[in-house]
Amino acid sequence: MSRLFISTAIFLTLLSAASASADEVKIATGHTIIKRILDPVRSAFREKTGIDIHIFFNDPVPALAELERGNADAAGASLSLEKWLELAKREGVAVKDPAAYNSYVPATEKLMIMVNSGNRIKALSKEQLKGVFTGKILNWKEVGGDDAPILVVWPSVSSGALVIFKATIMDNEPLVKDVFDVETIADTPDAIAATPEAIGIVTGTETEPGIKEIAPATERPLTFIYKGKPSPNLQKLLDFLRSEGKLYIN
Repeated sequence: MSRLFISTAIFLTLLSAASASADEVKIATGHTIIKRILDPVRSAFREKTGIDIHIFFNDPVPALAELERGNADAAGASLSLEKWLELAKREGVAVKDPAAYNSYVPATEKLMIMVNSGNRIKALSKEQLKGVFTGKILNWKEVGGDDAPILVVWPSVSSGALVIFKATIMDNEPLVKDVFDVETIADTPDAIAATPEAIGIVTGTETEPGIKEIAPATERPLTFIYKGKPSPNLQKLLDFLRSEGKLYIN
């Protein structure tokens, strides 16, 4: 094989790799942003711009760390920028210049506390919820329900919703030791619907069959953050989300 042919092949390979890299936008984020924002717009955005959305699946703080290291164009989570930076500081992740960060919120989502629809409890106060999720209250009869153990459904994959709940309801106290494990917060509704003694955090826009709310829902922002001026491909994604992308976001 001639030296010229080899050199040409290497050049074309590098050119192809560079082109593929240039035609993607890298987002470090978790399940909620993927489900609510990125998956619904991905095909239409690619069809319009030729840009693929490349996702690094991460909890909020690791996602921020990827952005801080320059490995992602943006990070996404169901947290405000302020609370996100506070969480990073609390978990020991250094952010050199917090003022350099900007945010965009394309949608909001409800954070709801749910129990099985057969549970006769109608409402729980903030203090009762804190007691349940920290393990100080272990039986439904302690809050006016049946004599049955409380099963706290808790995802193994963290999310902005869990961070908000821990801060606002649990006052950042430790979670009860014995929990009903599910993989992600998206698995929580089915676990509660199938388990009469269960309670858990559900996110979305409406209540699903087999479960009911026992506390007022709170709104949370679905936030993208980025450092300084957006990269060209990120700017195209943000522009899309501000315009026709809204049609794809429930």
